[in-house]
Amino acid sequence: MAKADTVFSGSIPALYDKYLGPLIFEPYAEDLAQRLSTLDAARVLEAAAGTGIVTRALLHALPGSVAIVATDLNQPMVDHAAAQVSSGRVTWQKADAQSLPFPDSVFDAVVCQFGVMFFPDKRQAYREARRVLKPGGRFIFNVWDKLEYIHRNPVEATLAETPEAWLWSSAAHYAHAGPVSVPIDPIDLPPDRRAWLHAPWVSL
Repeated sequence: MAKADTVFSGSIPALYDKYLGPLIFEPYAEDLAQRLSTLDAARVLEAAAGTGIVTRALLHALPGSVAIVATDLNQPMVDHAAAQVSSGRVTWQKADAQSLPFPDSVFDAVVCQFGVMFFPDKRQAYREARRVLKPGGRFIFNVWDKLEYIHRNPVEATLAETPEAWLWSSAAHYAHAGPVSVPIDPIDLPPDRRAWLHAPWVSL
């Protein structure tokens, strides 16, 4: 993963956060945060935190007593995310989701937005998530489904290269990590966020 890790450097984290965040990542981050807010979690681990879009949503949705450890494999992403958040509730750390640097059974929940499909060894990553979770803890993550009308927009076509099969393969891999219940809830972008996907593509 080291070679791919070097891609997200320079100005990329800031551009990623400024342009992709509001368009396609924030709505799903808010959804994840709301799902987590229904749990009695005192300590939360975020894997593949990227530029901190989910982290910020968690800070807004969760009680002030909840501590968040936000991790990502890419140090420039972590650095950018940390610069956007001034809260003692969040600890930022570079970490590989396949080899988490934490003891067993220390988190009430693990959350990951659009990251699990990129783990080279998904079963190992899921084993790690289970390992650091306390008994009865929850692992909440989302992945891309298929996108339609990909012939109209190159950005949409690129996103659609993450097939809906990832959703089912992720659930299967997680089940192999141990006896678990894996509920799957399809969610969609709000109508006001979907319009850009179907807009004609132009050169800037």
